[in-house]
Amino acid sequence: MHNPANAMLRSETAVGQPATRPVHKKIETRRRRADLSSKRRLLLALTLLLLPEAGALLRGQADLAEQATALMQAGKFHDAELLWRQLEAQYPRNVSIHNGLGFALAQQGTLENAAAEYRKSLTLNPHQPDVAFNLGVAEFKQGHFSAAIPEFEAFAKEKPEDSRSALLLGMSDYGLHEYVKATPYLQKAVTNDPSNMELRNVLAHNCLWGKQYDCAKEELQNILAANPDSVQVHMLMAEALDGMDKTADAIKELEQAKRLKPNEPELHFMLGYLYYKQRDFDRAKAELELEIKNNPGHAQSYLYLGDIARRSTDNVAAEPLLKKAVELQNESRLAYFDLGCIYADQNRNQEALAALQHAIALDPTQADAHYRLARLYSVLGEKDRAAQEFAETKKLINAKDEPLSQMVSGDGSPP
Repeated sequence: MHNPANAMLRSETAVGQPATRPVHKKIETRRRRADLSSKRRLLLALTLLLLPEAGALLRGQADLAEQATALMQAGKFHDAELLWRQLEAQYPRNVSIHNGLGFALAQQGTLENAAAEYRKSLTLNPHQPDVAFNLGVAEFKQGHFSAAIPEFEAFAKEKPEDSRSALLLGMSDYGLHEYVKATPYLQKAVTNDPSNMELRNVLAHNCLWGKQYDCAKEELQNILAANPDSVQVHMLMAEALDGMDKTADAIKELEQAKRLKPNEPELHFMLGYLYYKQRDFDRAKAELELEIKNNPGHAQSYLYLGDIARRSTDNVAAEPLLKKAVELQNESRLAYFDLGCIYADQNRNQEALAALQHAIALDPTQADAHYRLARLYSVLGEKDRAAQEFAETKKLINAKDEPLSQMVSGDGSPP
């Protein structure tokens, strides 16, 4: 899945030009428009007339400035850049020249240099909200979201009625994975553009990853109302519902997705995992096997198939499945825990010790591994270490209020 924040980085934004749908593919056609709008032309002209040193500039270099402006209007930004640089050498404290040069550089994709010109301009005159906005866009397109945010905030303070600030502030926080902070900005952006399904999709993902499941569900319902046959949206809805502890409803969404597209990647794994959570191991096994049939390298499917086999005390079937999971993805706590349990049951104590220690190293917060390791230390006669692991087990159980019966049986909850 492509990252909407990266799509935003490809958008074109200039002084006075609204960026109302700057996500995903919709922006590509706008990138090809070389001509400037009449509003942008007016702003360029007014910039030369109204900002400091304009009078001296127009008297001394009127033709050069007019040529640079005309070139920018014609989309010849490299040629305009050369003229702006000549002017900058003569008038280094003229904000209009820095703005013009910054704009010409930005349109050529030289964003770092464009940002430097905008900063020079703002140092000379901080009260330029449009220049702050353009600086924010230049930083945003480079992925410098932290640097972009103060500029968009300054713009929003001066022009609260301009909807672009909410969108770009939301997308900047989204790019920083600050999902909870991004939500109100993105919600405002959606309110300003309610028919933009791509933007609703961004908001839904943002809320889902921020564990704001009610928000995610609402946006996904809106998207499904427009496109009820979207397999991906049904899968996202299942994630939101599962996050709300509505696992049965989540399964219904995935079953609907399966009817629409039976071979969708990850779909059978998601179904298998939800059946696994409900301890419906027969259905879980069938779905996980289908996922492996579609994708033989799906590590998580091997993992849960192996775990199901271990829970059924079929260690002969479980061990190769768990080893395959580790081979494909060497950071699975559950795989090492299960292997440790199998080895301990078979009195392969040193292998069990290594596997359980590895499981704890990957995630020291799971009581089940500490408990099994404590039992193993007892078998090995290492009483002090056993006592330490039993104490850690008790502490973790009390913190999570987990029943000890799960630890005794090795039936700890999946990570």
